[in-house]
Amino acid sequence: MKLSKTRAFILVLILGISVCGLSCKKSSTSPQVDDLTRSVIWINVSDLSFTAYRNGSNPEPQTLLIKNTGANPLEYTISEDEEWLTVEPSSGSSSGENDVCAHTVSVRKSGLEARDDPYSATLQIKSPQSYNNPQEVRIQFQITEEPPPKIDVSPKNLTFNAQKGGADPSPQTIEVMNSGDGKLKYDIESDQSWLSVSPDSGQSSGNVKSHTVSVDIGGMNTGTHNGTLTVRDPDASNSPKTVNVIVNVSKEPLPEIWTSTKRLNFKAAAGTSSVSQPLGIANSGGGTLKYSISTDQPFLVVKPSNGSSSGKENIHDVSISCGGIPAGTYFGNITISDPDATNSPYSVDVKLELTAPMGDNRIWISANPGSASKGTIVNVTVGISGNQTEIQVFGLDLHFDPDMFQYDSCDSGNLTGSWAAVAGNEVSAGVVRTGGFAGAAPAIPPGSEGTIAVIKLRVTGDSYPNGQQSQLEATNYTDHIAGMKPDPARTTFTLQK
Repeated sequence: MKLSKTRAFILVLILGISVCGLSCKKSSTSPQVDDLTRSVIWINVSDLSFTAYRNGSNPEPQTLLIKNTGANPLEYTISEDEEWLTVEPSSGSSSGENDVCAHTVSVRKSGLEARDDPYSATLQIKSPQSYNNPQEVRIQFQITEEPPPKIDVSPKNLTFNAQKGGADPSPQTIEVMNSGDGKLKYDIESDQSWLSVSPDSGQSSGNVKSHTVSVDIGGMNTGTHNGTLTVRDPDASNSPKTVNVIVNVSKEPLPEIWTSTKRLNFKAAAGTSSVSQPLGIANSGGGTLKYSISTDQPFLVVKPSNGSSSGKENIHDVSISCGGIPAGTYFGNITISDPDATNSPYSVDVKLELTAPMGDNRIWISANPGSASKGTIVNVTVGISGNQTEIQVFGLDLHFDPDMFQYDSCDSGNLTGSWAAVAGNEVSAGVVRTGGFAGAAPAIPPGSEGTIAVIKLRVTGDSYPNGQQSQLEATNYTDHIAGMKPDPARTTFTLQK
């Protein structure tokens, strides 16, 4: 039977598919011998991310580590595809697992704008002879607008009181600070000719700036007058902020705060329980002064804490609790307030000087036990009493009979237990140099009493009879114990057999 051309073509196609199905299956492959000896590029990261603010500095560089995990040595180059991306060095070589190369990857924001999507780039590590050439590290660089500053102003309201035809009320203060990020650059504006502020601008990166607010009542009629101070920074997240100012002008004379002194000075020795002085407060104006008193230090107390006056002076007790406060100079403030007074709030400054207590400034030694037999450890204790200055470091020499004792060790005392070091060193036969320093630990404050070192000696005394006595003596006091009075400077030990 004769086949048509079309049928013959279909038959050939079917046969071809059948044959291929029997003989063209994909077989498993084995690596070539050359592949087993090639270098292999290893990198510690495949992605690096950087972030920066538009007006800030460039971000810190990051590190890319590269090494060879193959057989033959690795030699490679690194290329970047964006101008804002650099890597140094741009090439390297590695002989094996333990030969790691470090490369510094840096980005620069110059010429780039802040945007929602990050900038992308790629580092390509190329080594034509490597099995896994090339390798890539993806880079993302996010640039955002700098977090804005935030205006914080206090107080939010100011009230001034004055008598028509009288003097201007005392100036008051507002404080402005940046409670956000970046730098606050602000101006302060007044909406009234009688209201002024000085200085009328400032900058803050978190620090508090003080501004003096004054009012001029010349030409004002009796009654209440309102004004506003506006603090502005166009870059601040909450600009503008305002301070409301009220000026009350009356026909009748207003109260005015008067005190017997504008400054109180206290002097005492550290460790004193408390000291006190009187403070007189009266109304030197009209009407009745009704005031309250506050302080800005926990150790400063005024009793009673309020009062009233139509002209008569009230006596208040100002006391300071000195217990637990070390020697030094301290400052505080007493604030007297009456919202109706022309000069409210009114301040009295307080200064406290605490001097070191006048102790006996004594240093002493003792031995425990005072008598013992061979092999016993004798603790030679060094102590102080009433030191007039703080002690952060000290040194001294302990002398002993080397035929009676052998130096063993040195420990801290109860005043130096937290110190960085207290140690001894036998510098010659029968002389132990002992010293200590506080380091970051607290110094020993003036007026202390206790021990600073314990030197341990082991009794030998083979050549001495029973009852033999031996002197232990401390000398050569240095550093912060220099000048202290040795009492006693020596002690006696008795040998027992």
